[in-house]
Amino acid sequence: MATVPEEVVRETAAAGEPPRGLIAPEFFFLLQRIDRLDEKFTGAIKALDEKLSGEIKALDEKFTGAIKALDEKFTGAIKALDEKLSGEIKALDDKTSGEIKALDEKLSGEIKALDDKTSGEIKDVERRLSDKLESLKFWTVGLVVAVVVGFAGTIVALLARY
Repeated sequence: MATVPEEVVRETAAAGEPPRGLIAPEFFFLLQRIDRLDEKFTGAIKALDEKLSGEIKALDEKFTGAIKALDEKFTGAIKALDEKLSGEIKALDDKTSGEIKALDEKLSGEIKALDDKTSGEIKDVERRLSDKLESLKFWTVGLVVAVVVGFAGTIVALLARY
């Protein structure tokens, strides 16, 4: 028995006429029934696809709206927190800068006072050491003169004796 191409069978079933001599009437009836069921299922699948596509689109829009709302909410919260922290950081920076400046001025004044005091004390020590050095020089010169005069007197006395 020769097989009939599927296209010929579908066209015959769609036309609604039983083929003459190609297939049995029962088989033709089954093909028509299958064709109607195929159309019915195809329509049901399309309807379900459209329904699900609509629901998916609605959910997508709903979620997109919710995401945008959350994004705006979080953006606002982050912005408010940023402004708050920026203000607190600026206040803390101003406070510490002021304290550092005051401490710098105080320490600069104390360092300058200590420098002035030590400079005066150093100059006083230098003056006293200079005075003692001059005094020592004077006594050293006197000692040298006394020793020279003593030796000279001894030499003159020895020369006068001989």
